[in-house]
Amino acid sequence: MTPQQYIISFLSGRGDQFVFYGLPDSAPSQAKIVVVPSDFFNDGVYGTLTTLPKTPFAMLPDSETPFLFGEPRLETDEKGRFVLYADLVASAYFMLSRYEETIKPECRDQHGRFLAKDAVVFQQGFGMRPLVDDWGRYLRNLIRKAGIDLLPEKQGFRKIYLTHDIDTPFMLWRKKHVVKQWIKNIIRRGIKIPHPYRVYKTGDGDPCNNFSQIISYDTELRDKIGKDIVEPIYFMIAAGDKNSKNYCDIELPKYQTMLRILSESGAETGLHVSYEAGGDPALLKGEIERMFKFCKNATAKSRHHFLRWREPEHIDEMESAGITEDFTLGYADCAGFRLGTCRPYKFINPKTLRVSNILIHPLEIMECSLDRKVYMGLDFEAAQKICKEIADKVREYNGELNLLWHNTSFLQGWHDALYRNILKYLAGEPL
Repeated sequence: MTPQQYIISFLSGRGDQFVFYGLPDSAPSQAKIVVVPSDFFNDGVYGTLTTLPKTPFAMLPDSETPFLFGEPRLETDEKGRFVLYADLVASAYFMLSRYEETIKPECRDQHGRFLAKDAVVFQQGFGMRPLVDDWGRYLRNLIRKAGIDLLPEKQGFRKIYLTHDIDTPFMLWRKKHVVKQWIKNIIRRGIKIPHPYRVYKTGDGDPCNNFSQIISYDTELRDKIGKDIVEPIYFMIAAGDKNSKNYCDIELPKYQTMLRILSESGAETGLHVSYEAGGDPALLKGEIERMFKFCKNATAKSRHHFLRWREPEHIDEMESAGITEDFTLGYADCAGFRLGTCRPYKFINPKTLRVSNILIHPLEIMECSLDRKVYMGLDFEAAQKICKEIADKVREYNGELNLLWHNTSFLQGWHDALYRNILKYLAGEPL
């Protein structure tokens, strides 16, 4: 299947046999909608800066929905077909493949990440809208106008992923941390932890070992909404450079105890791709093998540490390593819809135009994007408002809400209260 065919199917759902992407003269007899291509995919054009969408964006005919390529024109031809000159296929491809990132390689932060501030859709003020889902609805409505009976649009949450990246499973992770804690206890600085060495050996009483608390929050929502909708996932670093702070001793007894508790709660475990592997995907295979060796409840799901998805074309290395689903793709510096959709889809390699077998679950909200001064810098009320708006959009499009709360964030500021409020809202309580 070509990327264009896959995108038509993704946008139109079961109506894809009635949509043709090409010139009207070449359309098959069953086509009811003809989407006329722009020059986006043309040889000599694709892969160049000339393919960046012109701003400000034009609006789809008879709507207030922006699109990226083509003309804002809709006609009916002599055969009674709708001919749409707004190239929704190229527009959706631009978002879903993260094509923009391949032609703007200079736009990377110190961690190699592409940020929302450099994304043209966010620059134009549309990052809080799932534009690809908007385009799909527009196309399906055209199919209905053409006389085809499609199923009505669903609403509600298809899935709610309560995900937790475990960068720091224990505050007293190394012996040097024990020495530092003894000193802090003596000079009465920071959190007092009695019997630091015992805590280091067992993990009991460690402030970062707060998984029972997180499990209780997530389980309450599962009980209210249903296990088929709410799915907790814990992403664990399984390797990394042994000489770096990111190395994770997952074979330690206290770590194994933590994994057993998570498994018994019904949560899944996925690979938190190390910082190093985010830059060198050749390391992925060893990391996922190590995770399966030591984590009995492991899955082939992944998320990159620091959301360090450096290059979209690394998708092939991820697939070769055995990863089947990924939860990385949200922006570090802003909540919203990086991919233009809140629905899962198969990623497209923008260098080879190959539809991969890896299912992408868009990440809409990461807690530290909300309050950090270098990112959105919001206060509690503003952050809660943004989370509500995003959740409402996901519910409207029957999408997946993908939340990321690190275990350490429950110890900081208002993140614990915000998480609990969001979960109450998802269960039907007003904010």
